[in-house]
Amino acid sequence: MTPPDVHALTGAYALDAVDAGERAQVEAHLAGCEFCAEEVAGLRATAAALTEADALEPPASLRSAVLGRIATTPQLPAQADRSQKRQGRPRWLRPVTAAAAAAVVAVTAAGLTVADQHRRLDDERQRADRLSALASVALSRSAGMPLDGGGSLAVVAVADSALVSARDLPALPGGRVYQFWFVGADGVRSAGTADGRAVAVDRLLTGAGAARAIAVTAEPAGGSAQPTTRTLVNAPIRA
Repeated sequence: MTPPDVHALTGAYALDAVDAGERAQVEAHLAGCEFCAEEVAGLRATAAALTEADALEPPASLRSAVLGRIATTPQLPAQADRSQKRQGRPRWLRPVTAAAAAAVVAVTAAGLTVADQHRRLDDERQRADRLSALASVALSRSAGMPLDGGGSLAVVAVADSALVSARDLPALPGGRVYQFWFVGADGVRSAGTADGRAVAVDRLLTGAGAARAIAVTAEPAGGSAQPTTRTLVNAPIRA
């Protein structure tokens, strides 16, 4: 692999402003790099034309000034034409360029993804806030049905779902859970469970369909396929 500093020495080499070690390094590189060789030839021709126009004795500080300028000015090898740009680019530059491009793409993509996620999160928060406000209003207008054993349950229908608000629920022993049921003409089906240690539950039960009421029972942990205990409350769905 060719060290990157060889390309930065071509200008100084053309002006004979390199030491013996640098000269050997540049000449070894020029033997295998057509584009750098053309660049050096062009620089030498230009330098010769300038000296012929008005020959002057170069100042003693020229070499150090040139080397100082070269040290702060990056140089790339000459490119013969557009069709040879890719071929003429030093191999050591190719992975750097690819990595830089990949980094730019990655950072841009990450920025867009984060912005999109923030926008979606804000939308979901606003939607949740609106639903919560509507639910509070709807449930406040619904009369609470007392549960057998303590507490109350209020239910309001929302499209194909039902908003349920249970308050002051007594804790259930033995790890049992409260289970909600849709009650309709086609029978009873589970609508989910709530922790038996909860004292308050606000839940949106989806899939109410043609259900006419919400029933609540106390079931074993994990819930049951069908009610196994007496019904604690059977609250009509209020549209």
